[in-house]
Amino acid sequence: MIIAVLVGATFVQAQAQRRGNQEINPEQLAERMSERMAEKLDLSEEQKKAVYALHLEEAQKRKEQWEARKEEREALKAEREAHQEKITALLTPEQKATWEEMKEENRSKMRDRRRGSGERMRGRNAPGSGRL
Repeated sequence: MIIAVLVGATFVQAQAQRRGNQEINPEQLAERMSERMAEKLDLSEEQKKAVYALHLEEAQKRKEQWEARKEEREALKAEREAHQEKITALLTPEQKATWEEMKEENRSKMRDRRRGSGERMRGRNAPGSGRL
């Protein structure tokens, strides 16, 4: 039962990511997951209710975690921006221009690294790579 709940939660999370993270409330999510399990596993009414309760609890926890992470990201972004403003206030106009160029160069390097790692990951399971 626990494995089924975990598999279901993973499936739902993957589906949400594919949809562009459209907001689905925990009740809808739990209902959808429970109905699918009930259909595939031929659950009794009692089992359906218990599975729904477990899915609902998990969906609510995940939503709370997502919201907490979102708030944390926003706080970190605000701190980073305040830090950037303090540094900018210390620099001369010429230094600011050079610093902006440095930041853009770093952003470009990060984008290149991300693209490169994605290509490497896609190539791992390519025919002839020796991996499945």
